[in-house]
Amino acid sequence: MNDAAPFAPPLSEAEIEELDEFLMSDHVPDSSMDVSMIDGFITALVSGPNLVMPSTMLNWIWDADNGREAPQFSDALEYQRIVGLILRHWNDINDTLNASANNYEPLIMESRWEGRTMPVIDEWCEGYHKGLSIDAAGWTPLLAEHPEWFTAITLYGTESGWDELKARKDSVDQHEAFANSLADSARRIHRYWVEDRKLRIERDEMPVAIGPTGKREPLKRPPKAGRNEACPCGSGKKYKRCHGLLESNEFEATGRKTATFPRSSEGEEPTLIHSPLSQRIERVATGVDLEIYRGSTGGWLLEIVDEFGNSTVWDESFATDVEALAEALNVIDSEGITSVIGSSLRKSSAV
Repeated sequence: MNDAAPFAPPLSEAEIEELDEFLMSDHVPDSSMDVSMIDGFITALVSGPNLVMPSTMLNWIWDADNGREAPQFSDALEYQRIVGLILRHWNDINDTLNASANNYEPLIMESRWEGRTMPVIDEWCEGYHKGLSIDAAGWTPLLAEHPEWFTAITLYGTESGWDELKARKDSVDQHEAFANSLADSARRIHRYWVEDRKLRIERDEMPVAIGPTGKREPLKRPPKAGRNEACPCGSGKKYKRCHGLLESNEFEATGRKTATFPRSSEGEEPTLIHSPLSQRIERVATGVDLEIYRGSTGGWLLEIVDEFGNSTVWDESFATDVEALAEALNVIDSEGITSVIGSSLRKSSAV
C-alpha cells in the first residue's frame, strides 16, 4: 500500500509571476529573494544533510541578508496565499528530486543579449549558496570531497566568484555551459545526501534540525512510556491517549473533536506517522507544543497543546506536514500565541 501524500502541483506561470510581484513590492524588505533565488535556495535546503525548519526558510526568503526582517501582509489571507505558494514550490522541488530527479530543472531567468537568449543564473546560484551557508558545518564534507559539483554555484553565487568571473572574461559558450551544468550538479548533490542520510539511519544516528536562529539541534527520539503513564511529549495526557494513539483509531471523545483514521483492508489497527516538524513554539514567556501526524492514509492533522493540557485540533487535514506547520505559525504570528492557549481548567477545542 502506498501511504505517501500526493505530490504538490507545480506553480503555474501565473502563480510564479504573482509570487514574484509580491516579492518585488514595497511590502517586502529590499533584501528579499526573487523567485529564481528562492528556487536555488529551496533546492539546497531540500537536498542538504540536515532538516531545515520552514520557519527558518521563510526568514531568509524575506530577508536574504540577515534573516530578520519580514514583509507587511495586508491580511491573513494574503499571508496564507504567499506562504502557500512558497511551500508548494518547496514540495514540488522535493518531490521531483526524490521521485523523478531526471525531470528536475532549475528555475532561472533569461535575457536578450546581442540577439541571443541568455540564461541569468546569478540569482539561482546565490540562493543555492545561501542554502549552504545556513548549515555550513553540515555541508563541509561534500564541499571538500566534490568541489567540482559547486564550481558554477560558487562562481555565480558569491562575491569572490563574481570577482573571479570578471577576471576570467569567459566566453558566452562557457557561460551557457555553466548554466547547463546546474541541473546535473543539483541532482548529484541531492543523491549524495540521500545516500548519506540512509547510512546515518543505519547507524541509528538522529537527524539534526536547523532552527530559525541557525542553531543545530538533534531531533530527539521520544522515550518509551507505559500505556497509562504520562506521555513524554509533555502534553499532560496519558501515553495511550497521546503518542500512543496507534493503540486506537480515534481521539479522546470528551471535550474535543473526534477524528477517525481508516483501517487497513486486513482490519488491524492503524499506525500514526508523526512528523519531525512537530515542535515546541515559544513566544513572550509562554509556549505551546505543535503535534503533526497522520494515519497510514489521508492528510496530515495539526494539534496544538498548551501548558494546561488544552488541545486545539484543526478540522481540516493538510496535504503535507510543511503546510500544517505553516498554518500553525500563521495563526500564532497573526493572532498571537494566546489565541491557542486555553484556561487552566483544561478544556479543549477544535477549529
